[in-house]
Amino acid sequence: MHIAIPFCSSIAAPSFYQDFIEGIEAAAAALGHSSERVVFAQVDRLEQDELDRFFRWSRQARCDLVLDVCCWGYGLSRTRLWNSDGSVGATIFDSLGARYCALLYDQPYFQPLAWIETDGLVVGCPDHNHAELIRRIYPQVRMRATAFVPPATRLDNDCSFARWLEKWPGILYVGNLAPQALARFWQDVPHRDAYDAVADTALAHPDRPLHLCAIAALHHLGLELPAPELVELLRSLEYWMRQQLRHRVVTEVARSGIPMRICGDGWDSIGLPSNAEVHPQSDYRGFMKLIGSARLALDVSTYLGGANDRVFNFAVNRTAFFTNAHAWLREAFGNESGAYFYSLHNLAGLGERIADVLAHPAELERRAERARETALAGHLWTHRLQAVLEAAF
Repeated sequence: MHIAIPFCSSIAAPSFYQDFIEGIEAAAAALGHSSERVVFAQVDRLEQDELDRFFRWSRQARCDLVLDVCCWGYGLSRTRLWNSDGSVGATIFDSLGARYCALLYDQPYFQPLAWIETDGLVVGCPDHNHAELIRRIYPQVRMRATAFVPPATRLDNDCSFARWLEKWPGILYVGNLAPQALARFWQDVPHRDAYDAVADTALAHPDRPLHLCAIAALHHLGLELPAPELVELLRSLEYWMRQQLRHRVVTEVARSGIPMRICGDGWDSIGLPSNAEVHPQSDYRGFMKLIGSARLALDVSTYLGGANDRVFNFAVNRTAFFTNAHAWLREAFGNESGAYFYSLHNLAGLGERIADVLAHPAELERRAERARETALAGHLWTHRLQAVLEAAF
């Protein structure tokens, strides 16, 4: 099988984007498949020289599967051939008989999923809730199949210290904060009352997916928003909720007095206690080195029915972690590995729980090793590529 991977060359490196694609390429080779990158410079358009090169490629290409990370190659999918009579023909990938897998790796309403044109669309979702959400917000999108494909990790991301006891004996949090977004910034939007109602519902039910909170709040108001307006509401509220949850969890843990490192922009403006060291944002490789140096990490996720890439990179680095995303991760890691779970409903006592875990380094090391074993056994890019192939063919 030959796999085409759209690659946007202007995305700053190193970032998750290059890391994911390199992981997919290595996984394809390990599974006996060939792959190549189809390079373009801008997410929202193709330059004429890129179009010319893409057409030349299509005349000699073999392509069975397109793997589009974050849907940023959607412009390639819209490029059409001309029929011999001068009429507009099929899209290039469809003309090659290829399946097109859009790997979301964000909430669906943040990705240009609706702009992909293909008869062979397979959507790879990082959250079990996404398939139903896509049908609700993008009713025009016709999916051949969906696959549960959360991000994965790879051995190249293991930057852990050779001796576990040399790791820093505190808790690490990596992520930015936008302090200005902690306020309700939607004063001038239509249906402001709906935005406020959804915000209140989401805060009251932080372990419920945001779109379900939105549906419940809008139903209570007797309001049904058209899909495009619902998308705009979800984009605003998701961004706001991320800031709210990060702020609440990090400040709660910091107040407990345990040693804490917070790496990301925005945190130095909110007056954290002295036990919480604040460091500037790092690139993706620096992020791995930070993870590898820590015994324990903190995850604050809005992928309640799935996972982000952090948790698997924690695991491969023998770094145990606390996460609120327990709907699927508890099943994936179990209760005896280095995955510890907390609820956003009740953050009181979270700092004390973390302090107790840190106070038993031998047990923590054992569980961190179990987390690494779990990651290697089922959460590498080879496992994710196999899931895509099973769904697509």
